[in-house]
Amino acid sequence: MMTRNPKLVGSNIWEAKPQVGKCPLDCNQCYYNRPDAYWAPIDESIMPSPKDVGSGIVRVNCGHDSNIYRQMVVEATDIYKHRFFCTSLPQFDFPSPVVFTANRDEEACPCHPGPNRQYRDLMFVRLRVSWTNWEWIRLAIDSWTGIQVPIVLTFMAYYDIEPPKNLYEYRVRHTNSYWCAKREFKREILERAQAIGGRLVTMCGTLDSDYCKDCKNCETYYWQALRRMKEYESCVQIS
Repeated sequence: MMTRNPKLVGSNIWEAKPQVGKCPLDCNQCYYNRPDAYWAPIDESIMPSPKDVGSGIVRVNCGHDSNIYRQMVVEATDIYKHRFFCTSLPQFDFPSPVVFTANRDEEACPCHPGPNRQYRDLMFVRLRVSWTNWEWIRLAIDSWTGIQVPIVLTFMAYYDIEPPKNLYEYRVRHTNSYWCAKREFKREILERAQAIGGRLVTMCGTLDSDYCKDCKNCETYYWQALRRMKEYESCVQIS
């Protein structure tokens, strides 16, 4: 069995998943729930030792969801000095920074920020990009970057849908074969998105790499979010 997600090798990010079994949210094209696709058996928890993690940052629930069995997830991962939580449910008051997938149903309207709310704990909002949902993506970028929350685009990969071949190619991405977005399609969408949100908009990976060691978005945004949270806590204590 692999001991580390191949996508993370060479980066400062580690994986933790306290839950076992399938995720009940069952998002479209979820590779976690797809039989034998996830990098580790889903009927086992993934909890690297703090010694192995060292000064690294633990990504909690790349598979499954941190708001499912929430208290258990928080308590189980309290052994790590640096961690962030991944969720597609709009409940963000975790003790560490959060990555929020705003459109787990990528063909429906993404979750938008609530009125008069501040999102200090959000590292970024993740948007799942398909070849048909640009209008939803555009509206979400405008609303979230309007309150200075970063956006990271994640391009959908398909294993049981055959998308347009001028936009997608069938290839191995890390360990599994999918229909993956072509470079030119990603470049075009990224340019459109940055025309709206500027430098607050990036993408998962790069135009030429799907590996975390070449991206570093999670590392960068983790430290920024952690600083915001600590500054807010200091202000509250002073007042």
